[in-house]
Amino acid sequence: MSDHSNGGEFFKGLLFGGIVGAVAALLYAPKSGKEMREDLRQRTLELQDDAQSKLALAQERAEKLMQQTQAQLDELRKEAEAAMQELKDSAADKVTGGKRAVEKEKGRIKDAVDAGVSAYKQEKVAKSKKA
Repeated sequence: MSDHSNGGEFFKGLLFGGIVGAVAALLYAPKSGKEMREDLRQRTLELQDDAQSKLALAQERAEKLMQQTQAQLDELRKEAEAAMQELKDSAADKVTGGKRAVEKEKGRIKDAVDAGVSAYKQEKVAKSKKA
C-alpha cells in the first residue's frame, strides 16, 4: 500500500513542480502581457490534458488491479469451499466407521455376556446336580 501512496505523492510533486516551473519560465521570459497570457493558457491546457491522461491511466490500472484481486478472491473462496467439503466428507466417513465399530463391539460384548450367563447357568445346574 505504501508504494501506491508514494506514487500519488510523486505525481502531486511532479505536477506542482511543473506548474511552478512553467510559471517561473513565463514570468522571466521577455514577452508582452498578451503573449504571456496566451502562453499561460496554453501551458495550463497542456498540464490539464497531461493530468487527465495520467488520471485515466491510473483508473485503468486500478480497475485491472480490482479485477485481478476479485479473481484471486473467487479462487480462494472456491478452494476454501472444496477444503471444507473434503473435511465434511472425511468426518462423515469417520463417524460411519465409528458406528460400525461400535455395532461390531456391541455384538461381541452381547455374545460374551450371553456366553457368561450360559456358563453360569450350566455351572449352577451342575452344582445343583452334585448336591
